[in-house]
Amino acid sequence: MFDGRRAIIEIDDAGKTVYFDAYRLKKITGTRIGPILGLSEFSTPFKAACEIAGLYPGDKPNKYIEAGNIIEPVLRRYAVANAALTTEMLGCGPLRVEEPVPGDKCGYDHFHNEKQFGGMVDGYLTANGTRKAVLEIKTSNSRESWDDGSGGYTDVPMQYMLQASLYAELSKLDKIVFLVGFLGESDYARPKQWVPDETNSFFVVKDKLDMSGHMKECADWYNEYVRQGFTPEWTEKDADVLKYLKAFKG
Repeated sequence: MFDGRRAIIEIDDAGKTVYFDAYRLKKITGTRIGPILGLSEFSTPFKAACEIAGLYPGDKPNKYIEAGNIIEPVLRRYAVANAALTTEMLGCGPLRVEEPVPGDKCGYDHFHNEKQFGGMVDGYLTANGTRKAVLEIKTSNSRESWDDGSGGYTDVPMQYMLQASLYAELSKLDKIVFLVGFLGESDYARPKQWVPDETNSFFVVKDKLDMSGHMKECADWYNEYVRQGFTPEWTEKDADVLKYLKAFKG
């Protein structure tokens, strides 16, 4: 199996920069927009550059990633069963959930016509065969980060708004339906036993963000750094990524 670290030319400790052969570049996906713009609590511009360059394969599975992977199809079935709720929220319908094309059937990209941006949607809401909204499924252990202060959970974290808004933009849609499932700490030990209901799972309808400025900023960053074969400077938050890069013995 090809190890992307073979593309590394130099790890410059003084400049806190990695230089690499820029011949296997990946797209800017929705999960990378937040990090590129410095608006993610989970990632950084340096880490995003390493992922796009193929130097870093992404974080190893942990309980949060594994629980999310297990629960995503459960929440999608919940969305199907509760389509009447989203019909009322969107003011059109009756709505159905369009299943996404599986990753292994589409090269893990639903937007092959796009050269620089891409990614995978969690589904669409459709009415009479026409797509009306992007469906974005999330799991979270922090109700506080979604709390809107009015008894609801409509304050979608910006990194998720950017992700879903990119997919809406690429899909030529204006609406996003988030379905968030909140898990307690014990649920991460037994994610297969978690059951969505009206107390732990919520639909949130949002208008797509204006992505023109965000996409231009990301494209400019892409052209300034990764297309030229080097990363932005790493920070102390990138210690694990840097350790992985330096561990290569090829």
